[in-house]
Amino acid sequence: MNSSDISISTTMFGHEHDGGLDLIECLEMIKASGFTMAEISHKQRNIKQRETQIRATEVKILAIHGSLGGNAGNLDETERKAAVEAEFLRLEDTAPFAPCPYVVHYLDRFNNPEHGRMFRKSIEELYVRSSQLGFNMAIETAPYKPQINERYPDSKEIADFVRSFAKPDLNMTIDINHSNLHESLVKVCENCCGIIAHVHMSDNHGAWEDHLPPGEGTINFPEVFVALRTNGYTGPWNLELHPEHGGVTLEWLKQVKQKFDAI
Repeated sequence: MNSSDISISTTMFGHEHDGGLDLIECLEMIKASGFTMAEISHKQRNIKQRETQIRATEVKILAIHGSLGGNAGNLDETERKAAVEAEFLRLEDTAPFAPCPYVVHYLDRFNNPEHGRMFRKSIEELYVRSSQLGFNMAIETAPYKPQINERYPDSKEIADFVRSFAKPDLNMTIDINHSNLHESLVKVCENCCGIIAHVHMSDNHGAWEDHLPPGEGTINFPEVFVALRTNGYTGPWNLELHPEHGGVTLEWLKQVKQKFDAI
């Protein structure tokens, strides 16, 4: 795997406001470990005011992860609107790094179709602002969590949802770690053919979204790489990892990169 094709999410460093590492320190460690690109997690805020510092790290911002929560599909219009307005602020705060992908979770995970109608309304409103700011909104495939969600929206449903907008700057993020739990990853890539704007990469053992470094679980990454390329994705691979213990160290990051380089 070519090192220049690998990005990494800052999610692994935790929430800045709750004991996590400062974003600039995150990017400096990412750079020191040999990565050249990063996705800014929803765990980091106040992006616009640090634009100059971010660019000074020389780490390219590959994508921004939004923070849209479940209230985007709330049946209470006041609650739904509040969720959208909060996301408007996130869009504005990260706008200096458009036109990169802006990742939003697919949150229609209820049996009542009215939730789906409200979620669509939220995405319609967010898309307008996202497009105005120059982002490529990318709606992410969902994890299989029957213990938490009423139903599982598969990749075909999400791809159909995205295609129904028929907008060139509204596409998808395939989260390999999510989609592996209940679908064939090759089939997921086929379902999303032509509308894949971004990819989240991590490994698992097939039962839960473990967010392991590639090679530590059961996912066949070479097969996934081929399926993604075959179905139109030409961008970098973005690692989205959640270390279980010990936190993130420079040495651990270097080891992760070496492992992924070797795939």
